[in-house]
Amino acid sequence: MMLSFQIALKFYRGSSSNVLLSSMSLISVISITIGIIISIIALSTMNGFEYELNNRILAVIPHGEIEPIIAPFIDWKTALRCIRQIPDIIHATPYINFYGVVEFNNKWNVVYIRSIDLKQNLYDSTLLNFIEKDSWKYFCENIGQIIVGKGISESLGIKAGDWVTVLTTNDFRSNNKLLSSKKIRLQVAGILSSNSQLDYNIAIMSLSDIQYYYDKTSDVSGIAIKINNIFSVNRILYKIKSMLNHQVYVCSWMETYGYIYKDIQMVRIIIYLSMILIIGISCFNVIAALILSIKDKNYDIAIMRALGAKSILIQRVFFLYGLIIYTISGIVGTGVGVFITFNLTNFITTFNGLLGNKILSEGAYFVNFLPVKLSEWDILLILSITLLLGSLTSWYAASKTRRVNLSKILK
Repeated sequence: MMLSFQIALKFYRGSSSNVLLSSMSLISVISITIGIIISIIALSTMNGFEYELNNRILAVIPHGEIEPIIAPFIDWKTALRCIRQIPDIIHATPYINFYGVVEFNNKWNVVYIRSIDLKQNLYDSTLLNFIEKDSWKYFCENIGQIIVGKGISESLGIKAGDWVTVLTTNDFRSNNKLLSSKKIRLQVAGILSSNSQLDYNIAIMSLSDIQYYYDKTSDVSGIAIKINNIFSVNRILYKIKSMLNHQVYVCSWMETYGYIYKDIQMVRIIIYLSMILIIGISCFNVIAALILSIKDKNYDIAIMRALGAKSILIQRVFFLYGLIIYTISGIVGTGVGVFITFNLTNFITTFNGLLGNKILSEGAYFVNFLPVKLSEWDILLILSITLLLGSLTSWYAASKTRRVNLSKILK
């Protein structure tokens, strides 16, 4: 095997004397390298979007919500204790969520207000990472405070410490649009900056404050849960619904943001198919280069056979010759792809500065930046597919050495 590799390496180095052969080899290396680079960047971007969905969007919103079919939520405290006993649930907390309008300096913004039960202190700590300037420490209940999204604060010109007016209905449980409204005066305790769509329509208040403003000190609109495995949320919600005798309505993150996850998986499959197609097309260049090399080395092949070399040895030589091309392409493509991936966010930021506009417009996508997350398994898969296709095509081309006519060449 070592002899075959040495001869193949010598043939590869000697191909530079043949302009056509060297050009074909170079084109093969470049085309495969480009395919690997594009695949690494595209898959890393998809991994980034999936990571941000799991750790940014789902850090702010609950994985599942349980609400009564008929309001009010009778005996919700007993239901809460039962739900917390389910092993897969990280925590469960009561909530009151409602729509309202935030007014500041004669500017208005529709907002969806979510509650946090500060007494239980059960809310996911990852949410704290998105509250600017440690203002979470100063967010207290019973003093009329609110945390607003960064998009809302920028559109209305709000900063921490300002007082805003929230216009809402008199009953958070009713969908009747003809109900009389009420005004609530609140101080902005902090800004929620998740760099996502949520910044433009979400605000946070303490549960006890909302209950106080609605005169519902013992009432909630539902129970929110967070679980270990976000993809088992529907199974757990069904279990909860059965446990509570189907007297509740359940809703999971899959119903609101599941389409994003499905789109990511679909694009990932398209990327894999595109990668196979790009590398597969590049394989034709390698086959052409190998066949051209076999014709160029016909005399050398004849000499080797005359000296007693077996056909399998010659086939291994050209098989390894092809693998050298794929190996060089894999090393160069992986190196360049990893480098670009690690610096892609900086490249996009610089490009946005030169362009004067963001590629991912704020408020239009579920995140307003281009996330990347490199996975070593994706790299191994790309290299495995490349080497598998390379092995098949190299062996096919190497089998053409059997057709070399020894007597005709040596005459």
